[in-house]
Amino acid sequence: MKKIIAIFLILIFIVAFSYLGWRTIQHEVLMRQDHVKMLSQSRLSNIKSSIESLFNQKASYLHTLAQFVKDDQTKIDNLLQTETDLKNIFIIKKNKTIYLTNSSDAQWLKIIESIGYDHSILINHHIQSEQYQPQSGWYQAYDHLIYWSIFSDTIIGFEFSKINFSLDIVGLLDQQSLLVDFTLFDNDKLIYSHGEPNDNTITLTLDYPLQNWQLTGFYQPPTLVNLYLLGGVVIVFFIILILSIVIYCYREYTRALRLARQQVSFVGQVSHEFKTPLTNITLYSEMLKEQLEEEPQPITTYLDVITSESKRLTRLVQNVLNFNKPAKLNIKPVNLTQLIQQIYSTFKPVLASKSLQLNLILDQGEPCVLNTDEDSIMQIINNFLSNAEKYAASGNKVDLILNKNNQQIIITVRDYGNGIPNYLLKQIFKPFYRIKSSITEGVSGTGIGLTIASQLAEQLHGSIKVINCNPGIAFSLVLTE
Repeated sequence: MKKIIAIFLILIFIVAFSYLGWRTIQHEVLMRQDHVKMLSQSRLSNIKSSIESLFNQKASYLHTLAQFVKDDQTKIDNLLQTETDLKNIFIIKKNKTIYLTNSSDAQWLKIIESIGYDHSILINHHIQSEQYQPQSGWYQAYDHLIYWSIFSDTIIGFEFSKINFSLDIVGLLDQQSLLVDFTLFDNDKLIYSHGEPNDNTITLTLDYPLQNWQLTGFYQPPTLVNLYLLGGVVIVFFIILILSIVIYCYREYTRALRLARQQVSFVGQVSHEFKTPLTNITLYSEMLKEQLEEEPQPITTYLDVITSESKRLTRLVQNVLNFNKPAKLNIKPVNLTQLIQQIYSTFKPVLASKSLQLNLILDQGEPCVLNTDEDSIMQIINNFLSNAEKYAASGNKVDLILNKNNQQIIITVRDYGNGIPNYLLKQIFKPFYRIKSSITEGVSGTGIGLTIASQLAEQLHGSIKVINCNPGIAFSLVLTE
């Protein structure tokens, strides 16, 4: 079931990663397309600016001509002969037409009459505010393009030749280095074309009075095959990389699990082999005690220790055989003060042989009595002391402390060795985990002592706390009354 869930989660991750990767590629595609489009639009805007700039130059020139001729008809007649950009000229003074060319054109006459009747139609396209009244500008009516200027009560107007202006635009664009394909239309009349049209277009409309002129730009979309190919390769590469990491982690996990099982099996076999000699040691020590009952002290005391320790060792072996299984507890009132004194007496000569002084520090109040399992308490504290013997010999001393704090009874083994790095304090309770350092080199151990101690503490509804003391480290068994 766990494998199915793991495979399902991996598939979800791969699908999500692939989707995000594909969306990233699409985002990059859109960005490139927008970049090409914006670049083409910018180039097309430059062409529009060039056309409008030329048109504004024409307006400035016509305004200068209007100032030059005023209402001098002789100068006006000369202008028509010399200025090819002018088709017709009119002068309106005090709402009366005093000069007009091409009076045979009915449409032209109608436009001039409208201006004479209400010259405000000229400025409607130029008003920016009520306070602003322009004195010159452009006026578009039908197919006539007129530039007008107002001098006091006189209006001078020039009909501008759109054909000549179109030719000027062609000449202007031919001189430029055009980086975009486009067409320029005046309504349906083609004025200029550059490059090959396609379906990808950008359209700009010129400002008044050239509002009927349209620039249509064409751009080539970027080549996206390489982008999709590269993006697909990157996505596949990362998927393969992820799968490789998952497979590697799974193999390492199964290898570690297989090694742990082998270790458990080995420890179990070795422990099983211990049972028979331990049974014999216990049996013969009891028989020897019966034979030497009359012997003086401390012979019988030594025999009691041998018998007690052999029985305890038998129980330890049984706990190892039942590793990862709940231990059988024998809950009864236990005098912890007496038990700690017994453990002190047992370990004092053992630690002394390693040049370690064992200090016993007991609570000065009444003896601590608790309903608990005596063997489990002994096994936990013995494990703490055994570890101090193995790994803290450089500290020269070890403290065995029994302390009662409110409703808690705390049994602490504190050494003065090199301690354990804080980031490893949780690791040491994992099965078969051993710290790799100069302290553990050459020291035998299975790596399950603290694991068993932690399991036993939980069964006793207690906990184990580890604190770095600088120097040394303190292991505490915390029990609740």
